[in-house]
Amino acid sequence: MEEKKFIAFDLGAESGRCMVGVLANEKLSLHEIHRFETPNIKLNNGFHWDILAIYKEILEGLKKAKKYFSNDFVSIGIDTWGVDYVLLDPDDRILGYPYHYRDVRTDNMMEEAFKIVTKEEIYQNAGIQFLQINTLYQLLSEKKRKLNLLNVADKILFVPDFLNFLLSGKKLSEYSIASTSSLVDPFQRNWSWKLIDAFGLPKKIFPEIVEPGTVLGNILPSVAQATDLSKDISIIATTCHDTASAVVSVPALDNDWAYLSSGTWSLMGIEVHNPITTQEALINNFTNEGGFENTIRFLKNIIGLWPIQECRRYWTEKLNSNFNYSELISMARENGPANSWVDLNDPRFLKAGEMPEKVIAYLNETEQEIKTDFGFIIRVIIESLAFSYRDTFRKIESITGKKLKRLHIVGGGIQNELLTQLTADALNCEVVAGPVEGAVIGNIGVQAISKGIIKNLSEWRKLVANSFELKVYKPQHTDYFDENEHKYNNILKHKN
Repeated sequence: MEEKKFIAFDLGAESGRCMVGVLANEKLSLHEIHRFETPNIKLNNGFHWDILAIYKEILEGLKKAKKYFSNDFVSIGIDTWGVDYVLLDPDDRILGYPYHYRDVRTDNMMEEAFKIVTKEEIYQNAGIQFLQINTLYQLLSEKKRKLNLLNVADKILFVPDFLNFLLSGKKLSEYSIASTSSLVDPFQRNWSWKLIDAFGLPKKIFPEIVEPGTVLGNILPSVAQATDLSKDISIIATTCHDTASAVVSVPALDNDWAYLSSGTWSLMGIEVHNPITTQEALINNFTNEGGFENTIRFLKNIIGLWPIQECRRYWTEKLNSNFNYSELISMARENGPANSWVDLNDPRFLKAGEMPEKVIAYLNETEQEIKTDFGFIIRVIIESLAFSYRDTFRKIESITGKKLKRLHIVGGGIQNELLTQLTADALNCEVVAGPVEGAVIGNIGVQAISKGIIKNLSEWRKLVANSFELKVYKPQHTDYFDENEHKYNNILKHKN
């Protein structure tokens, strides 16, 4: 294989990075060249993304790519978190700072939506898990503003779509990212005009949806000049949702597996070729998001490592603690079994701030054992996550009628080896961990396939398995989760 080079941007809620992927000798190597905190702003009127500061970091990454790897790149791709968007006026001016999905403006908006269209009808037309952060509820909140920016907007672009627009000049929406909105029909892989009309949203603002892997065109001359890159580098609408990219990276060589994309959010599911919008899927709040090669990611969003990240931030700011994540996980390991758990679906854990106090408050409300040391609190969160994974894994099997033999975990969360082992114990099945840079690898894979360098998704997954070290975890202590499942479920029922 002739050497080919790609640029991939992977933006998470906590940080972003620019990486160069080099394909050579049937293997992929990754090179991180720029990392940055994802800029956000808390103002009196809300919690926002500093989208132009993010774009500045994109340009910086491109400059460094040129500096360290010359100029013969095949293409550029961007993936980010879902649901958040930028509004543009007819002159392509940004209409205000885009909102952060953790802003409080969506509180109670799902209930408002259900007064207009029933929960069942929304699910039948969008097939998306009900979360207050979804774009639909953000837009309904905007409609209630004194100055409703939807009335003056010309286009709505999700975060990666907007960044692709700045690089390519094309205002299009890639399917995997659009599907997170609760406004896309998963059967037609297009906007659900029925829902858009029912909620009184202006149809003209919604751009054309394109499939992942669409070549948007070459980099704009102005961007090429600003970064000193060649003008013939392609901009690819890759799998622009980071989870969709992560799933492309799963090094699975058979069909009896589920995936877990582990990071700030945990997303567990399977690949299917047709949406699943049954009553059981609705009751269990599963989602049907867009995938690559005409697939659907049937999955569930789980809060993930966010509570651990928030605990660390709280202890750093309030107690001047300098413990890193690995040290906190070591404390949790030394603590031993927690025998206390929280319901991570409780809305309090979604919001930023005072996370250790929220955990302790929940334990107090449910009359469980409480300790205030760091290791105990982190252990409570980790075991609660493992129980959540266990429940979700079983529900996937129940809804689909498919027996799953293993779980593939990709993303930064695999570095939390305590959680990974407890996941194998909770699921009582083999867990394959790796690669760490799942979203970046999938991002590059879609670029390579779209440019005809790799044949298809199956071939890409073989290449991934050949390129990166994978670690297999076998169940060791399944009895802990078997014996405490009833107690855990009773705690959830008691609180609800």
